[in-house]
Amino acid sequence: MAAIGRILACAALLAASASPALADIRAFNTAVQNGDYRAAVAAANETWPGIDRAGPDAASVAREFGWVAMLAGQPSTALIYAKFLVEQGGALAKPDPSPAVSRVLFDWASLAAAPVATKPQARTRLLASLQQRAAAPGRDLISARAAHALHAQAWAAGDWALAGDASMLAIRFLDELGAGQTPARFELRRGLAVSSYLRVKSVDAYNAVYDVAAELATQISTTPDGPIRQRYTSEYFASVAWGDVMYGALGAARQKTTPDRRNGIRQLADILYPAPGDTALPRCRITLARNFDNPGFPFESRFRDLGGEVIYALDVEPGGLFSNPRLLVSAPHAGFAEEVADVLTSWRWRIDGNVQPPNCRMPNVHILTFEFALGK
Repeated sequence: MAAIGRILACAALLAASASPALADIRAFNTAVQNGDYRAAVAAANETWPGIDRAGPDAASVAREFGWVAMLAGQPSTALIYAKFLVEQGGALAKPDPSPAVSRVLFDWASLAAAPVATKPQARTRLLASLQQRAAAPGRDLISARAAHALHAQAWAAGDWALAGDASMLAIRFLDELGAGQTPARFELRRGLAVSSYLRVKSVDAYNAVYDVAAELATQISTTPDGPIRQRYTSEYFASVAWGDVMYGALGAARQKTTPDRRNGIRQLADILYPAPGDTALPRCRITLARNFDNPGFPFESRFRDLGGEVIYALDVEPGGLFSNPRLLVSAPHAGFAEEVADVLTSWRWRIDGNVQPPNCRMPNVHILTFEFALGK
């Protein structure tokens, strides 16, 4: 959501209050424009008592204040403004023009603030309000962000049906916003495919994940280095790792009739970590000097029947050494990376094949994939 998540406070806010609150409104606008949402919330809290509830912009101001409070990670504060909207928005001098969005904001804040014991019910309520919002016209950032958050919470709880429903809604809301190529949408597409696979291990879901990886490879190759490409890269490796894990869980019979797609997508090592030298020469192939046994298999009940995969970027040092390991992904959960961490210092590299420097370009960085086979 980074590409669309930052908002500018609506221009109406400057006209929404009398002069005593004007300075606070300006402080709110400035803080939002700077991405300092905590400061914006402080300014909103100072401003709100002076807002004319009978004025034409009361609903817009309340929704803006509640939205920014959610961006600041302050759901209890967001509830103050969202509760005002759902309880009083329809009776205002100028009624709330987007009651469905206000309900989403209220249920999103309620879920974020709910105790663990009541989160399942809060997730159900948020899904219902998102579905009602989907039936109404218009577009808004609040619903897209709330559906994304619901997907993440359902995922953490292992509720794959809800995770899938939330991701479909989030994708729809992003499309309404014209955000079809944002990293968040690729993430949600992967989440939709994986949540489907975790309910029914289908080849279609596996292929959908690798379709995401292939599209991300194209995006990375055409996007300049910077935060957006870094987000694409992170999601690319997550999609590849999940695709490999899903392929491994299909079982031998279906693997025979399902192409292994890991070698069918564009390889990105020379884009992300270019090897120095004459680009007419191939990149030297680096591999581990010897194989390592899986150090352990961390079980997590949400992902039973799945293997694991960890992908690292490591600096290539002289004498067969690696240094500076950077974790790119651990799928299906972080426990696999935790197991590998203890053996990182024992990894060594060698050049694979007959092509040796100077007939190939020696990379400075190697992407290493470590697989945990199911049942081993």
